[in-house]
Amino acid sequence: MEKVRNLEQRLLGPAGRQHLNEISDLFTLCESEDLRLVAAALSSVSKALAHHRKLTVELAGEADRSAEQELVKWLRQHGEALRSLLLQLAGSGQTRAQVCAVRLQASLLRDEALEMSLSTKMSGDELARLFGLARPELQIQTLLTELLLAPRWNSQVVDCLMSEYVREYDDFRHYMMSHLRSCAEQVGKVSREPGSEVSKDTTVTDKGEEAEPPTKRKRLHGPFAEAAFQKGRSAEELFERLLALLKQAPEPDPVKAQDEEVTGELLLPTSRPLGHYRREYRKLFQEAWLKLLGLRVPLVHCSALLQLLPTSVIPHLSRPLLLSDFYLRAFHAGSLEISVLALSGLLLLLTRYGLGDPETLSASCGEFYSQLYSLLRPATFRLKRRARFQRLAAAALTSGLLPGGFAAAFAKKCLRVAIALPEPGSILWLLSLAYGLIQRNHSHCSFLLHREEIEGMSNLTKDTFDSEADLTQATKQVASSSLWEVQLLFRHHLPAVSTLAKLFERPFFKPTSRKLDPEIFLDQSVAKAYEQALKSADRQAARLKARGTTCPLAFQVEDDPLVLRVSGWAAALSTGQRRIGAGL
Repeated sequence: MEKVRNLEQRLLGPAGRQHLNEISDLFTLCESEDLRLVAAALSSVSKALAHHRKLTVELAGEADRSAEQELVKWLRQHGEALRSLLLQLAGSGQTRAQVCAVRLQASLLRDEALEMSLSTKMSGDELARLFGLARPELQIQTLLTELLLAPRWNSQVVDCLMSEYVREYDDFRHYMMSHLRSCAEQVGKVSREPGSEVSKDTTVTDKGEEAEPPTKRKRLHGPFAEAAFQKGRSAEELFERLLALLKQAPEPDPVKAQDEEVTGELLLPTSRPLGHYRREYRKLFQEAWLKLLGLRVPLVHCSALLQLLPTSVIPHLSRPLLLSDFYLRAFHAGSLEISVLALSGLLLLLTRYGLGDPETLSASCGEFYSQLYSLLRPATFRLKRRARFQRLAAAALTSGLLPGGFAAAFAKKCLRVAIALPEPGSILWLLSLAYGLIQRNHSHCSFLLHREEIEGMSNLTKDTFDSEADLTQATKQVASSSLWEVQLLFRHHLPAVSTLAKLFERPFFKPTSRKLDPEIFLDQSVAKAYEQALKSADRQAARLKARGTTCPLAFQVEDDPLVLRVSGWAAALSTGQRRIGAGL
């Protein structure tokens, strides 16, 4: 460290130009394995280059022109070498090195921006062109590219970016979100091509044709996609890394707050006001998420993503309905739990955001209820978090969006599933749901409970309703069916189930009829049902006692002489003899 300080003092001293070649010693120190020494050497290089750029501008025209041009060229080359070393650190995959690169790059950007804003002899743009200083947003985006394509992804680097820069500085946040949007878009272009992958090490396609040259790929897909191609990063890896950054990105300000006084801080001096970055950030936030969700989402991330969207993303979208395609794709991902979550998101879009004009709404409702109907099966009620689906189904089937023609099919399916389930809570919930459906849509469902005798139907021995059919077919089949499942549930071994099923025998279509809330049956476990049965027995015993009727605990049975004789013989036999007798 002492050597770094001495070199820095000589380079920044009055005779600094005579020691310019000693900057190579600082670059040599950057090859050390000691990260603190590397960071100190890079910082000293940055200070030395900035100092001599300033001197070159101030002394322009006083020195020999050719010598001045050589010095400018020398400063440009070493500035590029400095930025190249920072990018190597960022792409190393080592956590401490990457964090160091982020902090050094941010410090370098701030110093260069301040240098250009304080320049008096030439404008900032002229200074940047003279010494080859890249625009701040390009340097930030290049840094992010190296982090995204590094061999290993480190959450500590994400925490450093977010806590120290993205949440603190509006301009840094703006540049990052703009780059994430661009990266997701480029990955999407590659993924949509038939038979293509972001990472493909071969230079020949599956058809035996030569692959596109790098220059053409870069032009068609973008620099990020081409860099990912060269480094062998898969689309799944890129999705995971982009998602990690977007999940921790700050949410945009509410729309109402945008007209109020804007407070914040900028990392770089700029002519643009702070309000510009705040207004643009909302648009970038929306576009970045839409581009990311347009990619193929790995199944491992679906569940967390579907839970995140309703609270952290959808409220900030100007057009939430654009997510409907993502939810439909997630529904068909293959996992039952993910299908439930996706259907929950679709219901949110239907109820809170309208899901478009009336014509679109009708088509969307039909699609939604078809997917909901397909989830009404015994396997769904074996999920650990089945209460989520049950609340979703109850909300959807009590909504005014439910087409009346679907009500009978849903009621029939609920009872068909109920007779196939062993768990009492789910049976009670399905009974109450079917009861409410028929009660609210009695004009479409009354035939299920009472059908006039039709010639030729008395000899029917098979139910035409197929529980495996889709909603469209089930709607047709249920017209010639009935709720015979209720009769079966009358004889259920659990008194609570049989009691609830008997409500279907009563005239429950009147406005004053009893209403059932499926919510109360969500936590109805076997143990709770047993406790309720015991309490019911206690109440029955109390009523019998009030009437003066005794409730016998046991009945006296007369002894049968033959039974007593056989019991005596059995007691007289040895254990081994009884075992032999049992095996006969």
